[in-house]
Amino acid sequence: MAARTNAQIAEALATLAGIVA
Repeated sequence: MAARTNAQIAEALATLAGIVA
């Protein structure tokens, strides 16, 4: 479960970075 959550966080972070950039 931890890996899945980590992946979701990474995806959200990448999306946020894309929006900011």
